[in-house]
Amino acid sequence: MTTAPWNHVGAPNADRSDSGHNPEEMSSDFISVVIPTYKFCDSMTLLTQVLEAVLNSRGQDFESIVVDDGSPDKTWETLRTLKHTHPRLRMARLARNSGQHNATLCGFGLARGSFIVTMDDDLQNPPEELPKLIAAIQAGYDLPIGAYDCKHHRADRNFGGRLIDALRRRFSALPPGFQLSSFRAARRVVVANVLAMEGVFPYVTAMLLSHTSRVVNVSIRHEPRRPGRSNYNLRRSILLAFNLLLSYSRYPLYLIAALCAIAITFSVGVSFWMRWNKIAGSTLPSWTSTVMEISIVNGAILLALVVHTLYLSRITQQITRSRVAFTIGELYE
Repeated sequence: MTTAPWNHVGAPNADRSDSGHNPEEMSSDFISVVIPTYKFCDSMTLLTQVLEAVLNSRGQDFESIVVDDGSPDKTWETLRTLKHTHPRLRMARLARNSGQHNATLCGFGLARGSFIVTMDDDLQNPPEELPKLIAAIQAGYDLPIGAYDCKHHRADRNFGGRLIDALRRRFSALPPGFQLSSFRAARRVVVANVLAMEGVFPYVTAMLLSHTSRVVNVSIRHEPRRPGRSNYNLRRSILLAFNLLLSYSRYPLYLIAALCAIAITFSVGVSFWMRWNKIAGSTLPSWTSTVMEISIVNGAILLALVVHTLYLSRITQQITRSRVAFTIGELYE
């Protein structure tokens, strides 16, 4: 098998053992493929067939776990029909739409494999490329992430993806040009640590990266989109970036500190200027400078209060469990 070049961050360790799994449940190379899905019933049949054909051709011991994120279409009915002819298919249906990241975490909790692979449901992640990720895991990396040679997304989604990637690279000290995608593989010990985090505002990539430095980019193919519309758009990408900033970084607090420092500096400067004019005998034409000073300081204070309120709201939901990440409505194993 030929694999594409790897852009690695942490050095691999081929002798590293995988703790955190039950050896009675799985073999050392058992693979769980987790696929969150929402309103993609048309692609499920083909995706399941191709995925099983690829892994069966390798003689791979595997299971595929599809998590239906409360789809309003016939996705769940399609999965139940597929179960009759694909015994390795396991499915869960969430009681309500909880988002791709919560659906992925649900799949993590159901996975029994030593290696867990995540991929999208729209066939833009070719199952034929999956062995490259497995090869990187077997070479000693903890978290191989697919790097697309050419993305076939809409322009607005590409922009949103670049925004998210830039933020994540900044927070995780990843090298420039390192790509992040939902087509990735992880050792079970990494996934177990992610599940232990139990956050109500999850971002799976950030959670995975926080538990290992043995990360590698694996060059993979990205297929053009088949009929159907993506559930992601620029608005959702911006909201995801906002969640990423609040939940996985201190940058909003740094921003507030910087704005407060600027406001204080401006206020002190205006005060000195006013006193200098008074000592020099000049008369100020109006109270414009004073109003400006008060407005800037009050604006910085209000912004600080908004950011701290957002943090407090999230902390309260985490402590009181007033918001549950996801609820499994139905489960077929």
